[in-house]
This record gives sequence, structure tokens and C-alpha cells, in this order.
Amino acid sequence: MFTFMKEILDKFLSFLLQILPTSPFAPMIDSLEKMPYLGYINYFVPVGTCIKIGEAWLAAIVIFYLWSVVARWIKLIE
Repeated sequence: MFTFMKEILDKFLSFLLQILPTSPFAPMIDSLEKMPYLGYINYFVPVGTCIKIGEAWLAAIVIFYLWSVVARWIKLIE
């Protein structure tokens, strides 16, 4: 039963990935790898850490707004 559901999900996701376009940012990201001074910039400005903090902040804001919408629907808040 679970293998059947997994096969259906795998087929659906592979079909979906074939339909959707590729990322428009892929060429820009690939060109960043060729920059020799990017490692030095990343030493002083930890870009990866900034992105992780930004993602966590954005996730918290999204969860807050989703919870407030649900709470309004079930009349917990006005």
C-alpha cells in the first residue's frame, strides 16, 4: 500500500519537475563560482549565515501570519 502511494507520488513529482521551468537564477549562481575574490568577501560578511538567519526570520513571520488567519477563522481573536 505504501509503496504504491510512493510510486504515485514519485511519478507526480517527476511529471511536475518536467513541466516547471528551470530556475532563472541558475546562470547567475554559476557565474558566482568563477569569482576569485568571493571567498575573501565571505570571510568578512558571512553570507551563508545571513541567509540562514533571514530564512528563519521569514519562516517565523509566515507562521505568525498563517496562525493569525487561522485564529480569526475559528474566532480566537478579532
